Amino acid sequence: MSYRPMRFAYRESSFEPESADRGDMGIREDLLKLAVEIGPRGACTPAENKAAEFIAGRFEERGLEVSTEEFSCIDTYSYLYIVYLSIAIVFGFLSYWLWFVYFAAPVVVLNALAFAFDLETFPVVSRVLPHKKSRNVIGELPADDGRVGLVVVAHYDSARSALSFGPDLVRNFRLSFSMMIGSIFMVALLTFANMIVRLAAGYTSMWVWIATLVFCAYLLVPLAIMIHREIAMDYTPGANDNASGVVAMLALADKVTDQESRLPGVMFVATGAEEVGTAGMIEFLKRHGESIADSLIINLDNLGTGHLCYIDEEGMLLGHNSSPVLLWMADSVAWKKRMPAWKTSYRLLSTDATPALARGYKAMSVMAFDDDGRLPNWHWQSDTADNVNMENLELARAFLWNLAKRIETT
Repeated sequence: MSYRPMRFAYRESSFEPESADRGDMGIREDLLKLAVEIGPRGACTPAENKAAEFIAGRFEERGLEVSTEEFSCIDTYSYLYIVYLSIAIVFGFLSYWLWFVYFAAPVVVLNALAFAFDLETFPVVSRVLPHKKSRNVIGELPADDGRVGLVVVAHYDSARSALSFGPDLVRNFRLSFSMMIGSIFMVALLTFANMIVRLAAGYTSMWVWIATLVFCAYLLVPLAIMIHREIAMDYTPGANDNASGVVAMLALADKVTDQESRLPGVMFVATGAEEVGTAGMIEFLKRHGESIADSLIINLDNLGTGHLCYIDEEGMLLGHNSSPVLLWMADSVAWKKRMPAWKTSYRLLSTDATPALARGYKAMSVMAFDDDGRLPNWHWQSDTADNVNMENLELARAFLWNLAKRIETT
């Protein structure tokens, strides 16, 4: 996976946070409600449902047309990865013996293909795993002609921690995740190669099998991490990831629905179960894809700490370019309003913009990163409200409001 290091050059800014009116106080109250009072909001849990009810109530307060849409999905990605990793390890190991390579090779190749589809947000194996209920909350301020010019998305569930997100390991997350992906593909390639050797020579190659075992051995590490994750790790408070994105969306909804700054034609979508494979966004696109085919989609994620950025490329496997129109507008807002916001790429885990981009919609994520280009307190227990910067959220709201005005007047 390619990755472009971030460069946060000095940019003179004229942005000043609003005074502590409904703006700052409202943002803080919403953040504390989600991250402290409700707390950890794992996918398909009662706490996630409480968060959905709170968001629906906030939408109703602002006079939006509100709907809550239930859907079924897996409640953890650990089991999904355990399946993919176990198949690669077991069948890669057994591929040396006798005729078994004829069975093992197709299995590991199909396993790698299914894994690739899942990385690209087209679920395969997760369809047959146990499902539970989650929900999307939608609030819309309709335009007179029914057109939806802008869709603002933010997921409200929080992640379960894993050792790979610990402070000492997360700095190498991109490398370790890439090695896991590469190892699954290499096991498939080498096992298939050994099948070809057996077809041609009548026996399998020990050297090819040993190379296969090397990659199988590496896959034991992420397999152990996934098992440990389910047994021993808890859900995070999710203040930055992603109560920060939700409260920025709610703050924008306050502005969009205010009589003095009313901006019809905007839809707000709080997605559930993002942390188990962007399930909520995938379901939203299934149900509303035709009606928003011409809309611009802005995804808000991890906005509470660090340098505000708009993303020009994202994706776990393939790189998907963000909407050129949105990038141009974001460039214009950042420079004309002299806001400290930067354009960069994000090639780690998927966001809610990833399934939209993979399906051809016009989308872009807005996020924030620390000086090293990482997401602060990412998927770790330190993701608390105390580690969220209110000025960051005020900046995000101002940036989004100016972007929304530009979109709706274009």
